[in-house]
Amino acid sequence: MRVLVATDDTVGPVMAGSALRAFELARALERRGHEVRIAGAAGSRPPDDAGPPLVREPPWAWSEAVVAPPWSLPPRAFLGRRLLIADGVTPLLAELEAMPQTPERARRRRTAAARLPLVAARADAVLAAGPAQVEWWSERLRGRFGLPLLTVPFGVPDQPPPAERGGVPGVPDDWRVVLWWGGVWPWLDLDTLLDARARLGPVKLSLVVPVAPRPGARGAGWDAAALAGAVRARGLAPPQVVALDRWVPYRERHRILNRADLVAVLHRSGDEAALSFRTRALDAVWAAVPMLLSEGGEVSRLAHQHGWGGVIPPGDVGATAAAIEWLLTDHEQARCRLALEQARPSWTWSRVTEPLAAAIPELPRVRRRALLPAAIRAALALWPGGALERMP
Repeated sequence: MRVLVATDDTVGPVMAGSALRAFELARALERRGHEVRIAGAAGSRPPDDAGPPLVREPPWAWSEAVVAPPWSLPPRAFLGRRLLIADGVTPLLAELEAMPQTPERARRRRTAAARLPLVAARADAVLAAGPAQVEWWSERLRGRFGLPLLTVPFGVPDQPPPAERGGVPGVPDDWRVVLWWGGVWPWLDLDTLLDARARLGPVKLSLVVPVAPRPGARGAGWDAAALAGAVRARGLAPPQVVALDRWVPYRERHRILNRADLVAVLHRSGDEAALSFRTRALDAVWAAVPMLLSEGGEVSRLAHQHGWGGVIPPGDVGATAAAIEWLLTDHEQARCRLALEQARPSWTWSRVTEPLAAAIPELPRVRRRALLPAAIRAALALWPGGALERMP
């Protein structure tokens, strides 16, 4: 089957989570015999790793199936007889709600909300990650009984990471490393981690924080100046906190992961946390690096259930500092790393995409709804002050 995998993220040698997911979904489908093309945002270029061809313009007429997040799909994607598989893993509406509100973000949220009635009417399957997302999508797909709602979370490469270990500029060789992995978004909570590092005092421990802009973006959540100010305000200084000033290429990320003693992704309480699937934490599964996570979301539940690291209440500085000390002990390092190594085979892209691969030949299973009523609801959602779909 001719499959188009589309993303509004920038595909290339350096990629953020949405582009990584599109790239790996495309590779997994290609390995199963489909003819696949990837369409990314402007500025995309072929990644270093082998994969399906990257196209500048989505070949809608060519495709027999489309796999893409629904939030930025053009109206034409909902027309025709091609299969439409909505990748609903990113809780974009909750993310936008958690950001400081501006006219532009309000417009983006209306645009995203306008896709929901179109997905409910025209999608042939929806991808989700974890029970909370399945429940959220089930509520929005009412009336399409039997529509496949497939659990296809984020995954890890099929092969374990190379053993190569790289240094981090500014971090002494004999210091331990807590790696904040990914961007610093408004719904995430770097403040608590910085406060916990200050509470730990003069120990040989570096908190490494990426400050480079997301690929394809103009700025970072926190730039180097913002991080430096937050560090000074807490009485800290390098190498207690070290800025990572470049976005690590996809093929090189094992080097910094292998240097890390902990991977930390903390968040604030809210709808985004409840619906989240922390994609960057899956890199810790791949590299078998113990995790430090906030309670809430599917990955935190899995980490607690399977002993992948520490899960602490959101915003609890004391619990965060205590968890860091405990997770850095030899016993906990060995225990968590063994649990993660045992979990890794269950999270490879080949495994997590099995429900998608099995479903495609059987689609469509459910008749689509008429497009006109859905289009009217979508148009109403675009009006300022219109009926937005609210997060639970």
